[in-house]
Amino acid sequence: MSYMKADEQDEKSLKKAGVSDFKSLVFLLGFSKEQRLRYFYAFGLVFLSSLVAIISARWTGYFVEEGLMPRNFDRAVYWAAGIFIMETLSVGMSWWGRNTLADSAAKTILSIRQSLFDHLQVLPVSYYDRQPQGRIMTRVTHDVEAIEDFFSSVLGRLFAAVMLAGIAAAGMMISNWKLGIVSLISMVPAIYLVYATRHRVRKVNRDMSRLSSMLNARLAEFLSGIPVIRSFGLEKWSQARYDKSVDEYLGAHLKANWLYSWSRPLISFFCSLPFVALVWYAGHEIIAGVLSVGVFTAFIRYADRFFNPMQMLAREIHQIQQALTNSERVSVFLQEATESKTLGPDGELADISLAGEVEFKNVSMAYANENWVLKDVSFKLNPGECVGLVGTTGSGKTTTVSLLSRLYNYQKGAITLDGTPLEKYKRSFLRRSIGFVSQETILFRSSLRINLTLEESFSAEEIDRAVKLTGLAKVMKAAGLTLDSLILDNGANLSIGEKQLVSLTRILLRDPALLVLDEATANVDPAYEKIIQDALRVVMQGRTCLIIAHRLHTLEICDRILVFKNGELVESGDKDSLEKAGGAYQALVDAALRSNDYLN
Repeated sequence: MSYMKADEQDEKSLKKAGVSDFKSLVFLLGFSKEQRLRYFYAFGLVFLSSLVAIISARWTGYFVEEGLMPRNFDRAVYWAAGIFIMETLSVGMSWWGRNTLADSAAKTILSIRQSLFDHLQVLPVSYYDRQPQGRIMTRVTHDVEAIEDFFSSVLGRLFAAVMLAGIAAAGMMISNWKLGIVSLISMVPAIYLVYATRHRVRKVNRDMSRLSSMLNARLAEFLSGIPVIRSFGLEKWSQARYDKSVDEYLGAHLKANWLYSWSRPLISFFCSLPFVALVWYAGHEIIAGVLSVGVFTAFIRYADRFFNPMQMLAREIHQIQQALTNSERVSVFLQEATESKTLGPDGELADISLAGEVEFKNVSMAYANENWVLKDVSFKLNPGECVGLVGTTGSGKTTTVSLLSRLYNYQKGAITLDGTPLEKYKRSFLRRSIGFVSQETILFRSSLRINLTLEESFSAEEIDRAVKLTGLAKVMKAAGLTLDSLILDNGANLSIGEKQLVSLTRILLRDPALLVLDEATANVDPAYEKIIQDALRVVMQGRTCLIIAHRLHTLEICDRILVFKNGELVESGDKDSLEKAGGAYQALVDAALRSNDYLN
């Protein structure tokens, strides 16, 4: 079974989630609560517009019957003026109603967009581990845009068409029930065809949406891997994989085009049949003297107001289905389990002083099922102690420090901070209390000042002190940078060493109780390594520190070393005692010596 999560448009996922068109639409309509009165107002205007249009249609019959046929000029002008006024009112109310609907829809979409972004902030890290980046981007951009089109335009046309067709049908039945029945029955083939093809239309829209997500995910993957693709000359390989995704997406589009190429013309043809039936039946009634020309004229207008909306609905059924598909995707995304569900209720302890004592008690953790990544791990860190974590790749080092921030849940054992279970602390406070420095520093396109403060309120004196203590001030001066200098995306205009100094200064400003270093100097050139080592000593003062290291010489500053192997803590002690023991740590030293990576 793949660790990556299946797309929400996968049929198995939809069945498991119990998703349906109606449920998805109702869920999204819940975001329009604040605009509910405006929606009712807009729908009321659209309803009145339809009612006035039908009254105008009936008056057309009077115009013919009382004005034109007897050549009564006064009555003809009277009814013509009335028709003009009613049509003007109908158009005006329709425009005002749909304009109000569009404005309310825009505010509803804003609410959905805000909810999507808020939801991104509270999803667990495990969700992002299993979701391609392109799929997530599709949810918050393309899918929302399609829903926006539905709310702002399709919904207005849909409601107007339903109202107009419904009132027109009622008008036909009231004016002449026999003609009304003939007209309605003649629409059965068109309605049946729309009903019969709804599942096929639904499936092709789902396939296109699913493959669109895959295409975006593939593109995001290749864009992020451009340096590797170029370095290894993998352009043809990446082009072939991308072309395969494009071909699959094209195939889905061609299937949709084939379906629409015969269904839409056929539906349009069936929608025109009622006019033929109406003229044939009404013609016989007029000849027999049973039906007046005025009523027949009104019926032609009724039919026009009935069949045109029905034809429009038949033409736009794919847009409605597409909107429902996007509604499914967004609603499923918004119902993804948040951290509160996956990690349990948030704690209450916050804004307290921490000494930095950490203890793991028989902790076991698995990302999926019973595949244990950590197995019965126990150790204790005293306040201010510096401890190194070593082991081969996949031995459980990074998972151990991730549990400290409650990024993931553990299934067995307990973890305490200053003697209090981690679950008692607010997650936001806990994460702010842990400074994390990794090999890759995340920087934003903004000024150096904002990258250091992240727009939190630090005084100029605090910032100046921090940049001096870490040595960033000297590096800035040598590079001609100031606090207001523009930093490009991911620090593209900075060296790796400069970015690490920015990261360390950022942590020093926040003054965390614990510090986690994950190979912080692994990719730094020798010229910067001493500067960063000095900065690390400044940042580490008075803090409990965990250092994850592959280059063993970086452990010289550690008071104690924990050795992990296959998810278990197999050794613990200082450097000299571990080397004398000749166990797992010595095996890592021997491997490092063989690769010339160990510097004594």
